[in-house]
Amino acid sequence: MRNPKLFLLTGVAVCSLALPAGLHAAGKQKTFAIVPKSISISFYNDVEKGCKEEGTKLGVNVIYTGPDTADAAKQVQVLQDLVSRGVDGFAVAPMDGDAVIGVIDSAIKKGIKVICFDSDSPKSQRTCFVGTNNEQGGYEGGKAFASMLPKGKFAVLTGGLASVNHNQRGDGFRKALKESGGEYAEISGSPFPCNDDAAKSIQIIQDTLTRYPDLDGFFFSGGWPLFGAPEAYLRAMGKHLDDIKTKKFVVVSFDTLPEELKILKQGACNALIGQRPYAMGVKSVDILNDLTEGKTVPAVVDTGVDVVTSTNVDQFLK
Repeated sequence: MRNPKLFLLTGVAVCSLALPAGLHAAGKQKTFAIVPKSISISFYNDVEKGCKEEGTKLGVNVIYTGPDTADAAKQVQVLQDLVSRGVDGFAVAPMDGDAVIGVIDSAIKKGIKVICFDSDSPKSQRTCFVGTNNEQGGYEGGKAFASMLPKGKFAVLTGGLASVNHNQRGDGFRKALKESGGEYAEISGSPFPCNDDAAKSIQIIQDTLTRYPDLDGFFFSGGWPLFGAPEAYLRAMGKHLDDIKTKKFVVVSFDTLPEELKILKQGACNALIGQRPYAMGVKSVDILNDLTEGKTVPAVVDTGVDVVTSTNVDQFLK
């Protein structure tokens, strides 16, 4: 069965490719596409909301589309379809930063404006990156971890090993631990990739706790187990839940979706590093629109991060 959001692509009006970039025939509406790693990942729900509301505000057509699973090859196919249909621009969150280089470069050759959001493809010719300063976000996570646990063994749960944003978060996290002066050791095999799959993330947690009973904490570079399978997460942590409350075992995770905030509120994790996905959606459409109008845009648009702990979680739950 075809994915309904992917099916929307077949109905996209093709903009005139004969016109120079930034120029449109009278009455011709610009079309931009926003392509997340997968439309099944709930983190991107606010990205969709932001891009569509901004599109309405600016009077441009915005398509939110992507693979139904976090699969690099499927994502490239979606982008190739967009290039074939001649959209005016697209913003993509690459599952694999290198895998999208070819299709990004071919889009730019056709005059299509291309930027990245959330996850980057720095080796491509994309014009701009919109999103979290991922290394800084990871660094904030490491600071929070070190403030609660002065030493110990830790494991990192990541998305895909080729995901630039997750690698940057891991780098920032480790940098903060090193600078804290504490004695930390990352266990063998870490980081463990779940490929943005909540069920797989739970299995990794269970396997890691079984194999390393002396583990002292986790860093999740994405919130898959918390927003994707919260009840399963609580079961997987089992006897460690009491230790999390007393900070004998520390869990720091990215993202601040409602399910995650509730878990933090009940003391089942210690800190969340919040991104601003709605702003990513808004800014992505703004930047694409500016590019089609021939305006100069910054190379990076930092949408910022929030550090949420038990001291301020109620503010975010509101």
